[in-house]
Amino acid sequence: MPEDHFGERVAAGYDDGVAEMFDAAVVAATVDFLADLASGGTALELGIGTGRIALPLSRRGVRVHGIDLSEAMVARLRAKPGGDAIGVTLGDFATTSVEGQFSVAYLVFNTIMNLTTQDEQVACFQNVARQLEPGGCFVIEVGMPALRRLPPGDISACSRSGQPISASMRSTSPRSASSPTTTRSQTERSTSRRCHAGTSGPRSST
Repeated sequence: MPEDHFGERVAAGYDDGVAEMFDAAVVAATVDFLADLASGGTALELGIGTGRIALPLSRRGVRVHGIDLSEAMVARLRAKPGGDAIGVTLGDFATTSVEGQFSVAYLVFNTIMNLTTQDEQVACFQNVARQLEPGGCFVIEVGMPALRRLPPGDISACSRSGQPISASMRSTSPRSASSPTTTRSQTERSTSRRCHAGTSGPRSST
């Protein structure tokens, strides 16, 4: 089991620490995008955290189930209005599966960076592919480092990232992630400080 970096100390101040991501316009843009993809179906949030996106998406009539490694973060979700109506499975979202199939699965606010190796990221894509219904979408929102600004030969930099993007990948089979169609849409506009080094990155949760 991976180490839980979102224990009680982090969870207690998490919402206040990323207050700009709870801005109504930021949340609404993401929820609108995901609700449209769900099209009345069900959604799976990987790294559901304190429910920043899951709760308003649920209020839009989308049935949401979440996976998260942190019991402390999930406790914050449960304490919020409507939190007890959202199913949550505790576990590593790269390998943990839940019963049923989903219209859309999503990883927002750089949460994919919790998986710091390529093998973990591939396992996550395979895990999601098994849980998507035919035609379902996997949405990932992640900040893109300004690699063109790096000096020649340098592979790391601390940067200020202003426009995370999301890539939605449509499944052709509930058992396969091959031949996806990829589209890109800006779903959140944040001003968040991120430190990038190689393929690893900051740990975030929603």
